[in-house]
Amino acid sequence: MNFRNFISAILLTAFILNTFLPAAAQTGVQVFEKVEILVPNGEKTRERGVRLHFLQDELQIETIADKKIFKTFKYADIVDAEYSYSKNPRWKTGLGLGAASILLPPLLLIAIPMGFSKHRRHWLTFRSGGDYAVLKLSKSNRKLILPAFETKTGVNVKGKGDNK
Repeated sequence: MNFRNFISAILLTAFILNTFLPAAAQTGVQVFEKVEILVPNGEKTRERGVRLHFLQDELQIETIADKKIFKTFKYADIVDAEYSYSKNPRWKTGLGLGAASILLPPLLLIAIPMGFSKHRRHWLTFRSGGDYAVLKLSKSNRKLILPAFETKTGVNVKGKGDNK
């Protein structure tokens, strides 16, 4: 094989790879779905489905519904992160509502079921200098998102709760 054929084969291979491989695989971008973000809604909060994009220098949070970038965090600006998981019954919440129901009897109807409900959620909370995000992760993707977060940001995620 002469030099000209060798160069042609390399260029053809590069063209095929650039054409058929997704851009994310080429640039090291990681995308995670099955994530929800807590969003303030007046005095309450609501959960909104999002997609996480771990880019080269920043984390983008894209809404699934309208496919718009909801928040962007530069990795250098992220100063703190915490992971928590709880699978114990929410007895403290139920107990508090039960005590309050003595003063307001209708709360007893809420306190009894809440006292025995299971609470199995994986949470990742992180903050930068002027912003924060509270993410609810799925059971299947948390083992991938947490190391990706630590690797990209350089911030150690502090763990709290039962990690089973």
